Amino acid sequence: MDELLTNGELAAGQLDLSPDNAGLYAEYRRLAAEQGALRRLATLVARGVEPSEVFDAVVNEMRRCVPAPTAGLWRYESSGEITKVAAADHPAAPLAKWPVGFGTTIDGSTLAAMVQRTGRPARVDSYENTAGRVAEFVRAVGVRAAVGVPVIVDGRVWGLAAVGSAEPGPMPADTEARISAFAELVGIAVVAGYRDEQRRQMFDDASRRPLLIDSLLEGRVVDDCSLSEIAGYLRLPTDGPFVVIAAEVTPGDSEPLPLIEPKLRSLDVYSAWRLLPDWQVGIVHLASEQQLDRVVALVSRTAVGRVGVSAQFNDLREAPQALHFAKVTLRGRPDASTVAVFDGTILATAALAAPEVMVKSAGITLACFNDLPDEEREILFETFRVWQETEASVGAAAERLCCHPNTVRYRLRRIEKRTGLTLSRPRDVAELCLAFEIHRRLI
Repeated sequence: MDELLTNGELAAGQLDLSPDNAGLYAEYRRLAAEQGALRRLATLVARGVEPSEVFDAVVNEMRRCVPAPTAGLWRYESSGEITKVAAADHPAAPLAKWPVGFGTTIDGSTLAAMVQRTGRPARVDSYENTAGRVAEFVRAVGVRAAVGVPVIVDGRVWGLAAVGSAEPGPMPADTEARISAFAELVGIAVVAGYRDEQRRQMFDDASRRPLLIDSLLEGRVVDDCSLSEIAGYLRLPTDGPFVVIAAEVTPGDSEPLPLIEPKLRSLDVYSAWRLLPDWQVGIVHLASEQQLDRVVALVSRTAVGRVGVSAQFNDLREAPQALHFAKVTLRGRPDASTVAVFDGTILATAALAAPEVMVKSAGITLACFNDLPDEEREILFETFRVWQETEASVGAAAERLCCHPNTVRYRLRRIEKRTGLTLSRPRDVAELCLAFEIHRRLI
């Protein structure tokens, strides 16, 4: 500004003092001041400062450049009110009569009403006899005449930029043109601020979502209020049933279940996923038993590695335990294409609840089979599993195994002899069942 004034003074020194040249010099000074103000404001907008900072700067520059004792910026509300968002007034003006942030209903033939209705610049040459609530506030701050222009955002009238005079009579005829450029900058600042806020929200969503999923998977949510808020943010129902799905990340595959969330959504299944260094984990809501079958089928088609699926649970606070079972159910399964679904039975839960302890205990019970060839040992173990699944029916087990019933009996007696346990005692049967379950799932 000082540089502009200096240049102006130098230019004035090169002119004679004739009335015509004096008028040209004054117009030059005015245009230079306006251009300087607009450049300063454009720089603020380009820097991406908060819209409120731009608003304050606009009204101050606008008041100085017109010049006018008061300048203001208002936002039109969908409720039919107008809210003052920035003001620059003469120090003697009674600002408290219409403070920033205060809103009032638009009525009467006021500047606010005319600009909102037409979307064009308007002026009021005298507020003396103007009716309406807005007119009362205008008179209260000492304004007798005013000129305003619309602030246009995305093709609609967003607000009003105006300057006011405390003197009787109309404001200069070129006032509308002189403040229109300031209103355009306000519109640009509003759009820029809105887009910045959208980006901030997007980044907040992107950073906050994994943290919320982690809070569920790590058991850091205890009260119902927080649980409901997190579920709503993740677009999950608060009530189950749910399952947790854990897919192993294999070398060379950045995502073992690519695009799984939108794929599940196409089946009307809501889910929330988290990609970790070794696992891709999802909390999946199931509306029905049939949905679980469809989810497992989709996961089987999509997976590029091994996948474990927990048993169903109803409270999201059970997600940590479900994640444990989804992961541990893959132990001892060499088939890379297998999708293992944990059935949640007492026997399976007991086997997987503490894997290291269970493997050690089962190893003691089953150590008596270590001297057998692998194939022979697995035949005995498979015979026991089928006998157990057929409700201890030798005939049914023989049919499933495609052998004679006496072969089943012989194999079961070999198991009894080697372990020192008998299949006629429930306690011994329970121990063998658990040992073989641990072996099948974990060893």
